[in-house]
Amino acid sequence: MSRHPSLPAVARFLSLFAVAAASLLPGSRAAAQELRTTFQGASPLEWSERLAKSDMTRRGDRLFYAEGTRARWDYTTGLFASSLLKLAERTKNPAYAEFGARVVESFVAPDGKIRTYKLEDYNIDMITPGKVLLQRWEQGHQSPAARTAIETLRGQMRTHPRTAEGGFWHKLRYPDQMWLDGLFMASPFLAHYGKVFEEPAAFDDVAKQLLLMDKVGYDAKSGLYYHAWDAKRVQPWANKQTGQSPHFWGRALGWYAMALVDSLDFFSPTHPEVDHLNEVLRRVADGVVRWQDPKSGLWWQVLDQGDRAGNYLESTASSMFVYALAKGINRGYLPREKYLPVVLKGYEGIIRDFIRTDPDASVHLTRCCEVAGLGYTNSKGRTRDGSFDYYVTEPIVDNDLKGVGPFILAGLEVQQLVTQAPVKAAVRGWADYERILAGIVAPKFPDRDFPITDFGARPGADVTAAIREAIAACHRAGGGRVVVPAGQWLTGAIHLKSNVNLHVSEGATLTFTFDLARYPVVFTRWEGVECMNYSPFIYAFEQENIAVTGKGTLDGGATEETWWSWNSRKDPVRKQRADRDRLIAMGEANVPVEQRVFGPGAFLRPNFIQPYRCRNVLIEGLTLVRSPMWEVHPVLCDNVTVRGLKINTHGPNNDGCDPESCTNVLIEDCVFDTGDDCIAIKSGRNGDGRRVNQPTENVIIRNCVMKDGHGGVVLGSECTGGIRNVFVENCEMDSPNLDRGLRFKNNAVRGGILENVFMRNVKIGRVAEAVLTIDLLYEEGAKGDFKPIVRNVQMEGITSSASPRVMYIRGFPGAVIEGIRISRSTFSGVTETEVVQHAGTITLQDVTILPAKGVRSLNSVPPPSPAPVPASVPAPVKP
Repeated sequence: MSRHPSLPAVARFLSLFAVAAASLLPGSRAAAQELRTTFQGASPLEWSERLAKSDMTRRGDRLFYAEGTRARWDYTTGLFASSLLKLAERTKNPAYAEFGARVVESFVAPDGKIRTYKLEDYNIDMITPGKVLLQRWEQGHQSPAARTAIETLRGQMRTHPRTAEGGFWHKLRYPDQMWLDGLFMASPFLAHYGKVFEEPAAFDDVAKQLLLMDKVGYDAKSGLYYHAWDAKRVQPWANKQTGQSPHFWGRALGWYAMALVDSLDFFSPTHPEVDHLNEVLRRVADGVVRWQDPKSGLWWQVLDQGDRAGNYLESTASSMFVYALAKGINRGYLPREKYLPVVLKGYEGIIRDFIRTDPDASVHLTRCCEVAGLGYTNSKGRTRDGSFDYYVTEPIVDNDLKGVGPFILAGLEVQQLVTQAPVKAAVRGWADYERILAGIVAPKFPDRDFPITDFGARPGADVTAAIREAIAACHRAGGGRVVVPAGQWLTGAIHLKSNVNLHVSEGATLTFTFDLARYPVVFTRWEGVECMNYSPFIYAFEQENIAVTGKGTLDGGATEETWWSWNSRKDPVRKQRADRDRLIAMGEANVPVEQRVFGPGAFLRPNFIQPYRCRNVLIEGLTLVRSPMWEVHPVLCDNVTVRGLKINTHGPNNDGCDPESCTNVLIEDCVFDTGDDCIAIKSGRNGDGRRVNQPTENVIIRNCVMKDGHGGVVLGSECTGGIRNVFVENCEMDSPNLDRGLRFKNNAVRGGILENVFMRNVKIGRVAEAVLTIDLLYEEGAKGDFKPIVRNVQMEGITSSASPRVMYIRGFPGAVIEGIRISRSTFSGVTETEVVQHAGTITLQDVTILPAKGVRSLNSVPPPSPAPVPASVPAPVKP
């Protein structure tokens, strides 16, 4: 059997997706623009190459260091050179890289000294060319001279003067001042350095700078950021209360926007401030969108002043904004549907209004503000006071490198936007919750009922055939409900078809027989390995718009004499063990799935409800009891809603809900009282999981109650395909038979990345082991070749009243446990020592851990007794 949906299903999906994607964009014109690949007759990549070649020709060797020339180590040439290196990567044309590298490397002497650079100036602008040295370093150009130059720049930032809050001064000559420009000059360099040379403190400092500027420079009324901030409030241009400069200069905000997207390139998703940085980026982007000129798609020199006399549409800021927004979309930092129309309109405006092509085919970027700053005077002797009149009277020139570099970079990012498949937006925290939730929509069905009694079902008799005929009729009619009325009904396997809702009415109990002949062999997945086995009780394969709903009961009929006897805790041999081992061995040997045949003669229990490779699934309202094995097990499905279930079943391996290799899953308002994990998220086992290679992602769990079980919310152990983007909120977990709250179980045979797990506002009563368990030594442990990874786990607003410990974390050398963060939480009744083994960064913020028995410091002494009142002094009179 194929692992992929049928061709008709794919065609239907693509057709629906095209319509949906177009509808996301505001207006049909914007939807049409998404497919546009040329602007004024050339692609964005071609425009980037045209301006790059033109500027390389115009500049010649004037940007390279030579004794007696005016060439200087400078941020503008560093920005241009960096853009050329990135252009070379995209086009595979080494000429761009050679030119860009020479612009910077010509200043690096054989001993590593940087010619024309002066450390004593403490000028943050001079850090920017170092990014080229880091780019080259990663490409293999790792000379001792380059390392010395890199360390010189890193050394400047170690001793660079700071404000009292820790913000870098813009220059020594600008004391206690932070400018938006400076955030771009140093932050991406420091973040890149931190990645290349493994210095975590560099990321902390970058985050501090970017977030401090957000705090002191943001104006909520306009959604924009002031050009600069004077921490001492003494500069003539500074507001005496806030320290902010007077206006919103376009290019200043452009520097800040680029600083954010370029720095985030190097941050680990587990860094504690990544969510905050993304929040700031979205705030910047929203301000940029708000002040885009609606007619031209461009941006003004003074952003919020529009066509006020003297103001003008300016090309360097416009290029920076298009670059930052486009890169934000491409990296998944910004939602495509919201910002793509802005990018396309902005880029179209730049090409139309700012690009000039001469008869000799040379290209120019026009309408560039040459320079702007604060304090001292400009070349004309005018005081740089930050006023509107000041900004609009600075010279306007062509081909300023502060615009050429961003224009080249913008073309690269827009080219990717219009020619490559959209990337999935990165998920970093709760700020992404609503976007994920919006992608999960329960299916709806036509208002048509097909009672099984109309197809021959009679109480007390086997109704398997009647249900099958009712489903077929409902499917042929275009969909509706197949209704199981109140009463007692007996059935075998039920196979759903598209657009069918199996509705078990209140007062109805649908009991599944132990007659094995009623469960034909089908394509399924058993403990993470694909095989041919007994049909799950309720099964669907490659169907769309299916549901199992109602207030009735589904009774699996499992007992210690029937299904549970195959893996009975009382049986030391356990019938299923040999077949389980045989299936796992087949998966490791890559035996074709159609040859992995179990069923009659074997002892692998079927799951209760299993939609397989289905889209738009709803399971709602039912009570499930006596399941043979896992209760609700969607596999390779998209858009699954599990809502309002009551699951009470305590047999072996009785997991409550196990989404496996699924995308977009909502589990809400359910009660789990199970013999194994309440919710266990999975993605395939070992070699077979690597063959299928499909993660489970975008899972929301909310408003659920977890009673008995091995874990409340569990990731693994069948997790080889990876699990990511799991949100858990507003749940209650409490039982002496519940072992853990949040559990990760994996090993070096499974492998897989478990990341981006966010839990908040969860109330935990009693658990037997720990609130948080991360066990990478589960089953086979470290004896394997596939590194297990757990990273970016955030827990906030968690309370527990009686857990032995907060954390039980076991890794091993080579495994990764990183970015575990617990905040605003209180853990009471702790009785045992915390277990943390081979773990990376664990952060506790505003956390209280209270032992069951109060303890005092070994050196605690009683408080001093009140001093006796002298006899001559009257005692104070109580009021």
